[in-house]
Amino acid sequence: MTKSELFVSVVLVADNCVEKLRKLVEDVSPYLDKSYSDYEIVVIDQKSSDTTEQEMERLLSVYQSIRYIRLAQKVASDVALAAGIENAIGDFVVVLNVDTDSKEIITEFVERGRMGTDIVIGTSKKITSASYRYLRFLSNRLIKSIGYTLPSNSTGSFCLSRRAVNAITESGRFYCKLHMRMANTGYSIGALNYDIPKEKVTKRTVTQGIAETFHHMVFNSTKPLRWMSSLGIMGSALALVFSLYSLLVNLFNDQVAEGWTTIVVFMSLLFMLLFTMLSFFGEYLARLLDDRSDHKEYNIVFEKNSSVMINENRQNVIDDSIQTNTNLSQTGRDK
Repeated sequence: MTKSELFVSVVLVADNCVEKLRKLVEDVSPYLDKSYSDYEIVVIDQKSSDTTEQEMERLLSVYQSIRYIRLAQKVASDVALAAGIENAIGDFVVVLNVDTDSKEIITEFVERGRMGTDIVIGTSKKITSASYRYLRFLSNRLIKSIGYTLPSNSTGSFCLSRRAVNAITESGRFYCKLHMRMANTGYSIGALNYDIPKEKVTKRTVTQGIAETFHHMVFNSTKPLRWMSSLGIMGSALALVFSLYSLLVNLFNDQVAEGWTTIVVFMSLLFMLLFTMLSFFGEYLARLLDDRSDHKEYNIVFEKNSSVMINENRQNVIDDSIQTNTNLSQTGRDK
């Protein structure tokens, strides 16, 4: 089997899943060695409290081209993914879901990338419940209004070409806006639909769907802030109309007590609007404070690399200056 001249990076984010991580690394490493002349496996450890660190020590002594990066504290999933992407050096960066993915989809991702799709998102309808899909259908209208155009039903796995990685990471503070940056690079985006074994499927809930929509809306756009401001103006206008109505009632009718229920209902609605707006304002203020602070989104405790010598037959030299393999993404040495 002829190896591809591409340099492929595989990113795995581990969070107390030592057995799944071990099995996936043991499957992926030989697979990459047979398929690609250059590769690396970047493992981002979310400060796991199980035996992940000890198991990685063993894997580093057995398999080549593994980079083990342990974070100082557990961070948001977007930040952990961004840490892996930022530290990967391959022509194509493939992010796999440790819980559900297998080694075979790596080649599918890379081939789609070579054919011109710079950002390939893994999708599967098996990971969503009927209620989640209905909610996502409604929320798509909201998140598309802020420029979020990535395919729905994502499995959490994706593949980025080198130029897509550079476009995403070229400016700072992209960590919490990773998926929005992916959607707005200007490069082609496609979906890779694949099957996930039934025993590995974990259905997404409505609560998760609401949280995802809220995250994308608040962290990636100022439009919700303007919507809340519009609601505030509408509430103020309604309050003014009601005060005028109350004044007219007092002028022509002394029995004001009959409107007590209306006042209670109306004040309840106003307070509902008020607290909704305050919740949005609080999230925006928190993000502003985070963005203005000097702390890093993630800190690395240490990085360890494979102690196994690279295969002597593996050379970082290509046979010809012109390659016959198609690569429409213009990434790597065969562009």
